[in-house]
Amino acid sequence: MSQPPGKRSPLILPALVFLLVIGVVEGVIFSYKGKLYSEQRLQALTFAADLRSNAERELNNVLYLTRGLSSYFSVRHDSLERDEILSILRVAYQTSPLIRNFGVAVNYRLTYVYPPEGNQAAIGLDYRELESQWPDVKRAVEQRRPVLSEGVDLLQGGKAFVYRDPIYVDDAYWGLLSTVIDAEPLLDAMFGVMEGDSRHRFSVRANRRNQQPVHLWGDDALFHQDGVVRLTSGRDWEFVVQTRTGDTHWLPIFTLRIFGWVLALVAALGTYSAVLHRRQRLVPGSRDRKSALE
Repeated sequence: MSQPPGKRSPLILPALVFLLVIGVVEGVIFSYKGKLYSEQRLQALTFAADLRSNAERELNNVLYLTRGLSSYFSVRHDSLERDEILSILRVAYQTSPLIRNFGVAVNYRLTYVYPPEGNQAAIGLDYRELESQWPDVKRAVEQRRPVLSEGVDLLQGGKAFVYRDPIYVDDAYWGLLSTVIDAEPLLDAMFGVMEGDSRHRFSVRANRRNQQPVHLWGDDALFHQDGVVRLTSGRDWEFVVQTRTGDTHWLPIFTLRIFGWVLALVAALGTYSAVLHRRQRLVPGSRDRKSALE
């Protein structure tokens, strides 16, 4: 049999009201957090896209000369002389402060280098004898397209990006044009300006075929963390971005939660008072008996 209304605990309904209000408030907070997360992901993705765009722009500003030089050498290969080749390389070298040197290999032997100062150790080298560089040279020749090598340790000392463009004459391999770019100033031009964004942390690496990735910028540990935004480029570069604003919205969430608990408590107390008042009205003569006992 069910309990008479007067025998039920007066706390049941207030407790249910309290839990209902808390549930509604927590649902609102959950929805708010979801919206914040979506906005932060979108901002991080936009930032990653800007990183990729800036990297491509800065790199292309340096490399556009290489394709033009390759075409020129392909057409003029029969009439080119040493002084003319070096003059052409000198003019191209002066167009960008990021270029460390240009090199022209006839067949696979590096024959012309500009500027020669500081690069004497490279002149006359055969790429086939360089274990660290030969795979990329071979790939460029076989695929008949330029190949960018990141983080190359140069024989002259230092690290660089090397852009190798194979030269074909009458469908036959003739030689290779290499553009050597100082890594540090190029990377700073690509990503240094982006470090000023206080809302995001980022890291960049180049994923190389059958080799370990080459770390280019930022904290490499970001690649092993959850919740980051990842973006790749046509050069097999990978960009990861982590938002720094994950905890900046704690105050409105904390305020909303406190407000919710206070509202739930007030609603529960109001319900409890209403239940007691209703009980007194439903029990006949309760007030008369209470007066008689007094």
